[in-house]
Amino acid sequence: MVETNKPRQTEDQRTAYEAVMNVISEEKGDILFLDAPGRTGKTFLINLMLAEIPSKRHIALAVASSEIASTLLDVGRTAHSALQLQLNLAQTENPVSKISKSSGKAAILQTCKLIVWDACTMSKKKAFEALDRTMRHLQNDNRIIGGVVILLSGDFLQTLPVISMATPSDELNAFFKASELWQYVQRITLTNNMRVHVLGDISYENFAKQLLSLGEGKLPTKYASDLFSIQSDFCVSIPSLKELIRHVFPVISNKYKDHHWLCERAILAPKNENVNKMNEIILQKLPENSITYKFVEAVMDKEQAVYYPTEFLNPPGMPPHMLNLKVGSSIMLLRNLDTPKLCNGTRLCVSKLMANVIQATILTGDKDESVFIPCIPIIPSDMPFEFKHFQFSVRLAFAITINKAQGQSLRVAGINLETPSFSHGQLLNVLGWGFQGICSYMLQTARLKMPFIRKL
Repeated sequence: MVETNKPRQTEDQRTAYEAVMNVISEEKGDILFLDAPGRTGKTFLINLMLAEIPSKRHIALAVASSEIASTLLDVGRTAHSALQLQLNLAQTENPVSKISKSSGKAAILQTCKLIVWDACTMSKKKAFEALDRTMRHLQNDNRIIGGVVILLSGDFLQTLPVISMATPSDELNAFFKASELWQYVQRITLTNNMRVHVLGDISYENFAKQLLSLGEGKLPTKYASDLFSIQSDFCVSIPSLKELIRHVFPVISNKYKDHHWLCERAILAPKNENVNKMNEIILQKLPENSITYKFVEAVMDKEQAVYYPTEFLNPPGMPPHMLNLKVGSSIMLLRNLDTPKLCNGTRLCVSKLMANVIQATILTGDKDESVFIPCIPIIPSDMPFEFKHFQFSVRLAFAITINKAQGQSLRVAGINLETPSFSHGQLLNVLGWGFQGICSYMLQTARLKMPFIRKL
């Protein structure tokens, strides 16, 4: 693989590759950040490095901030799983990893030459600080990251860490650039868009420049209000929600069992309330009979059962308390069940509905493989009391949130902006689908604002 793919690198990929390999050979340890916008060949370059290092009888560890992103890396895993980080880092002032110094995982971290952390911009700064403290302890070395080279990769113009009920200042304080470690970072940049490089299409190059201007906050705004208009070449404007659904899912009543047709399309929206509304509308178009699964709750401490209202029983991020499904429904996993095959963000198509098990076909990754999804207990970690939530860890996925769309492969994308994007990078992410060779349709009724990060 290494000898085959090395000649295929672009000039900036080759420069980045040599820079990383030189730092590894010097054995001084360092933090490198690969600043790579979409379609610049970041994953190709990282996998080339992950193949090169083992060929020299060294160890390289590949992790990512999300499970979907980790499946794109050779032998990739989520950072929280591989590094055993706490799920709720915000609750600890100086978090560290749970890895014991005498464990096998500690031995791997002590001998590895490179740690790659993809989609790092989605992780909170405390995750990197926890890794720094852990590596110093495991290596008995007080240098940054214990003297081990770590390659971070991502794009700060895209979605940053999601913080519940947060203000813009909270988000800015949580992401990696606000960490003391950022001063030690060496930045490496990829700029050549692979689609433009391979196809030589000038229209794609202009589109990429417009997206970059949007992400950097350079598009002209109106009356100093940060409001701006979307240019007509970004996507096709649609007048109503009904028309949006019709364009993205035409004749779904006849095509819903065509897995290839179903996996390549979805409607994106900023908030769950918009997504849930569209999913229920599209579900009604399927001819099969609907089955409703209701959640079951069990309080760990019975004395606390009367202290909290029922609103606490269905917090954000949990499976819906009433799950309506039909055979042929597009669904998405909300928990890791069997990584990397069945991970958070995997889309499937329902084949059979049973009392305690759902049979479904995988639409992403290991396509067309039939799997069984059990009803499992889930214990939320960020609640004032402990309770078990018994439900299938899935939700309908005809429509998905913009954050969940990261890492998905689509050819037909609908964009519902009845509610404006509320987080940095969401608008850039959703408009970027049009650049990926995707037929994009947009329903826009809300006014659009520039991402707030541009003001830094």
